[in-house]
Amino acid sequence: MKFTQPTAAREVNRLRVLNLLEQDDAYSRADIARTLKLNKPSTSEIVEQLLNDGLVVETGKKETTSGRRPVSIALVPDAALVLGVDMGSRNTSVAIADLKGNILRFERFPTPQQPEVKQLCSDVIRACRKMAKLATSPILGVVVAVNALISEDRRDILRSEIWDWSEIPLAALIEKNTSLPTLLVHSVEAMVFAQRWVAKEEESSFFFVNWGEHIGSAWVANRTVTSQGTQFGHLMVASTGLCRCGKIGCLESVAAGWALSERHGGRTVKQLAQESDGAIKQDLKSAAQAMGMALVAASAITGCNRIILGGGLANLDEEYLSYLRDFYREHSNREKVEIVCSSLGEKQTLLGSIAVALDSWMFRRSMLEMMQGQEQ
Repeated sequence: MKFTQPTAAREVNRLRVLNLLEQDDAYSRADIARTLKLNKPSTSEIVEQLLNDGLVVETGKKETTSGRRPVSIALVPDAALVLGVDMGSRNTSVAIADLKGNILRFERFPTPQQPEVKQLCSDVIRACRKMAKLATSPILGVVVAVNALISEDRRDILRSEIWDWSEIPLAALIEKNTSLPTLLVHSVEAMVFAQRWVAKEEESSFFFVNWGEHIGSAWVANRTVTSQGTQFGHLMVASTGLCRCGKIGCLESVAAGWALSERHGGRTVKQLAQESDGAIKQDLKSAAQAMGMALVAASAITGCNRIILGGGLANLDEEYLSYLRDFYREHSNREKVEIVCSSLGEKQTLLGSIAVALDSWMFRRSMLEMMQGQEQ
């Protein structure tokens, strides 16, 4: 799209209005024009188009101290819907959401440790078709979050990082059986999208860690995500401990959920955190220390302004997180970098797939941010 063309400029301004109304439904036409620095005729034209498309609605007159009362414009959340999928290592989740990202229906089922491609894809397709039948508004598309190296066009799994999968045309399979546009996204990138879209993360440069069953990371610099192919979970932090990758002493072998579970009879991290057993508490402390050690390296290399932890182990008791932060401050020459935990909980990846879908087929916020960055 050549943004110098008048039609392209109008489309960009239309997207800017949509994004503004997605964040707040208390704007009048005059408010929109003033906030986005648009002229009033252009604003009125855009709003009329959105009204005709059924994407926004007039909600009544605003209270003012004097003069004519302006009419508020609000996004219609259920004017269109999206489907989000999280192909997790323990569970696969499927949800349908509205334009505000609100989950309307949700389904979850166990993921085998080494799932067969045909079976897991069939289960996902079945869940998507079920939700599509229940939808009362058009579905814009499906985004699948998966822990894998994704093709540049976001259509194929090139190589899974946790399963014996390679060269899987997953998007085409889902499209063929649902008739819905489909894209793929790396799980950690989806979590970053959720952090920025749902949790309203304002920091433009941060290092994000998915500390869960497996360990992944993404470096966000000037709002640009770098995640595919990183091997943060396989930094060497110990002299012992066999990792599933076949190497010795990887961060995953010490601190990943699968490793902790294997060392303690198959119990989940959530169950382990509730134990008072001294050996278990010491193992969780060792996991926190190992993560702290890896974060020292990540912080030094990326120069990030903030470190954000997501995933199941980011919900450990403050005792262990304090241990991690203390270790980081003691060993890093960037000790002032804040380490925080995401507030989005276990559905963060799913929320991220929904956010990517909304970004791809409705709001194009990533494109607008890229354009804004080029202008600065």
